Amino acid sequence: MIPVFSLRWFRIPCDTSFLIALVSNPIKCLDKVESEIGKLRFKVPSFVLDELNSVERKSGPKKSMIANTAIRISKLKFEIMDIGKSKNVDNDILNYVTRNRKFAVATLDGILLNRLKTVDVTTITLSKNKMIIANRYFEG
Repeated sequence: MIPVFSLRWFRIPCDTSFLIALVSNPIKCLDKVESEIGKLRFKVPSFVLDELNSVERKSGPKKSMIANTAIRISKLKFEIMDIGKSKNVDNDILNYVTRNRKFAVATLDGILLNRLKTVDVTTITLSKNKMIIANRYFEG
């Protein structure tokens, strides 16, 4: 028997690229996804907020506004995970989730997606305004 997939018990840290995409193009199919696999519990590592703050300060007006909106939405809608400072956000996300298998990762970063897949971490990404879940190699 094939186990039914569920992210119900998984916390899902989001990286910067995913949060910016959520602000730029909200997911239209989120309700359908949640009805099929359970409520998604997105979380934002504190160092991702630091990276968004840096993008807001160093970018042009349009990207600064998107980063600011991503920060505000993150603080209002998602739980902030205070897991310290980071010199390399992608490496720290990878290290954090491989230590605790109760995590999936939401990202649009192709290099990070490949690195997460090689260590069998469940990934959530977006393509053409649809959510894609990969590496479902666990029992829910």
